Amino acid sequence: MFEKAGHHFSRCSTCDLETISPAPSDDTLASIYGAHYYDAWGLGDQESVVRNLKKRTFKYVLGRLGGPRGNRRLLDCGAATGFLLEVAKDLGYEPYGLELSEFGANEIARKFGVDHVFRGELENLTFPDAGAGDFGAITMCDYIEHVRDPRQVLTLARDLLEPGGQLAITTPDTGSISHHVLRSGWTHYKIEHLNYFNRTNMARLLKDIGYSSVRFQPLWKSLTLDYITHQFDEFPHRILTPIARGLKTMVPGALRRAPVPFSTGEFLAIATR
Repeated sequence: MFEKAGHHFSRCSTCDLETISPAPSDDTLASIYGAHYYDAWGLGDQESVVRNLKKRTFKYVLGRLGGPRGNRRLLDCGAATGFLLEVAKDLGYEPYGLELSEFGANEIARKFGVDHVFRGELENLTFPDAGAGDFGAITMCDYIEHVRDPRQVLTLARDLLEPGGQLAITTPDTGSISHHVLRSGWTHYKIEHLNYFNRTNMARLLKDIGYSSVRFQPLWKSLTLDYITHQFDEFPHRILTPIARGLKTMVPGALRRAPVPFSTGEFLAIATR
């Protein structure tokens, strides 16, 4: 389709899955992830604000699952610093986190204990008291686009779920309006995003793996104008960054800090084992 930052972005002519081809090396990805990766969130000087926004979004996602059913264990893949797990615990789940970065895994261990976090890839996941069929829910928020083999990861997730357990996925949607309008300038096109789905090919993959049902909903993220401007400063866009900066100068401070639900070109998929 196009080249960006020295990488080719391609689309499958059969299923419309979009990928980076060839995928970036482990060294390239390692240089992207780390404590500085969370600087784009504004954790340094706006941690309380970011926590509130993230938790509002995750409450929306978990609310679509309908609360704990059967096994109360919930595994969050790509758990970052554990904001979703905080919401899950408040809703009655027993939270477990999978996180690749040392910074994020240490934060989860501090909040929930070292036996409730695994640092590494899902393929190597082990917990002292939980394994195959032991989770009532698994969440993958902004995660599946980062993995090299989505089919393998989603198959492993299926095996970890109890019968009737639910998997929630949020990921950029190549069928979204923002994708069609922005094209190669779409804000989700990043080097660390290896795969880009739409609802059709995601549903096909999940059903092919063996999930009994798949349903989709729009994803609404709680954001503020200040947060959006910060994001576009961290990840500059030739059109959207000036617009965000201009709005910030015109909007009163209280309104700039007010959380508002935004659709950012992503979908929420909920699959049942």
